[in-house]
Amino acid sequence: DLGPYPGYQTFPYKEYSEAFFGTEYKVLRGGSWATRPGAIRSTFRNWDYPIRRQIFSGFRCARDA
Repeated sequence: DLGPYPGYQTFPYKEYSEAFFGTEYKVLRGGSWATRPGAIRSTFRNWDYPIRRQIFSGFRCARDA
C-alpha cells in the first residue's frame, strides 16, 4: 500500500499529496528504458492503480548462476 513514511509531512497543498495515500494505489519501484535520465535508479518510486496495465512496468526474475 502507498502510505507515508514515519515522520513524513505532507506537501502544503493537502489535495496534492494526501489524496494519493491509501489502499487503492500500489508502489512502482525502479525505472525502464523510457524513464527520464534523472530518475533511472533502483530507489526511484512512483505509483499507479493495480488494475492499470503499463507497457513500461514489469518484473524480472533472477538467480545466481
